[in-house]
Amino acid sequence: MQLSQRGHPTYSWDESGFSNWIKMTEYRVLSSEDATKHDVDIFAELVRSGGAVDEYFVRQGVNRPGAKLIFAESDGQAIGVAALKIPSDQYRSGLESGVKAGQPLLHEDYPYELGYVSVSPDHGKRGIGRKLVEIALELAEGKGIFATTSNPAMKDGILQQVGFFQVGNVWKNGKNETLHLLVRSAQKK
Repeated sequence: MQLSQRGHPTYSWDESGFSNWIKMTEYRVLSSEDATKHDVDIFAELVRSGGAVDEYFVRQGVNRPGAKLIFAESDGQAIGVAALKIPSDQYRSGLESGVKAGQPLLHEDYPYELGYVSVSPDHGKRGIGRKLVEIALELAEGKGIFATTSNPAMKDGILQQVGFFQVGNVWKNGKNETLHLLVRSAQKK
């Protein structure tokens, strides 16, 4: 996987054949250990603006050791984010309980969680969310991964398109949104 680093935009030749270059979306990955406070602030703000997850939990999740923060950027501005997380045992146990999904999520089967996929509304419907998910899957290196979502576009669209399927029970969160657990089993190499 080739990802650009900050300050090195990705360019593509304009299909019209003229010599002008058009700037494309740039994708950047940071480990939780390498992310600055500013990086985490930008990440949390994009997720918060989507309204799905409380900012406190976003910050807690992206600061866990081993987490990978994925940014989509255009013209130097973050326009989308996602994270590949290593969930805590406490969080995993909560999902496994009958109050929530009631589905076993053994660490050896699903060591990673995909989370916080959010794209600025001004940049939606351009495949950015799907690309963020694909990068997270590459970072998981074929290992099992799970995701929870209340977003129909994620549940019925992007996640199913890349091999996730729904398991367990649906449940309501504190905002009375219906949540779903989806998994993608380890991929043979």
